Amino acid sequence: MRRLFVGLSLILVAPQGLAGQQGGGIEGQVVARLSHLPIPGAVVELAEPHLTAVVDSGGRFGFPGLAAGTYLLQIRAIGYAEAAWRLRVTDGRVLQHVFDLEPLVVKLPPVLVQGQKAEFGRRFADFERRRAGKMGFFITRQDIERLNASTLADVLVTARGVTLDCSGGTCIARMSRAARGCEPQYFIDGVESTPYFARNTPPHDVLGLEIYRGPSELPAEFTGSNSGCGVIVIWTKASP
Repeated sequence: MRRLFVGLSLILVAPQGLAGQQGGGIEGQVVARLSHLPIPGAVVELAEPHLTAVVDSGGRFGFPGLAAGTYLLQIRAIGYAEAAWRLRVTDGRVLQHVFDLEPLVVKLPPVLVQGQKAEFGRRFADFERRRAGKMGFFITRQDIERLNASTLADVLVTARGVTLDCSGGTCIARMSRAARGCEPQYFIDGVESTPYFARNTPPHDVLGLEIYRGPSELPAEFTGSNSGCGVIVIWTKASP
């Protein structure tokens, strides 16, 4: 986009030492149109005679000692549309002006990025391996969300071979084949945990559950201090 101004009515200033002499000059500042901030490094050219100037850090430049006449001034800067002005210089005076450039708007073709959200991270690789082995009972995040349960016990009771013991006023999940009073061993994110802490894990914080109802189903990595009564493994969102 180029702009052409003919016969600009600009302020004429007679600087000290130039008044009374033949010739004049052009002084200016190059700024961005929207922000009005200077554009350092912009290149300013006069077509005839061919003169070039690079603006300073303040966006300023000057062409002194010009003969009276009409000049075509062109300005280029990276990221801005090139523009041009036609200016008239008179003897003994310096034409001063602020030249604003229009930022270039580059339209890029749309880019579509598709990806598949990983259901389980690296720490769940073994979870999926064990689930494929069909030993034990597995509850996934989708199962938990579908149940919309308020307690972990309400989720665990959906597993085959798990029952709720509510005799003490609080419902506790136990294995149906376990002896009375024999509580399952809990693991949270692969680390052995106390039953009280594990039972109070909010269901919405759980990504997956593994339930092993007896020693015949139990993987070696979940052999704990009380694993003979069954094992419940909780995988949470909080773990990396």
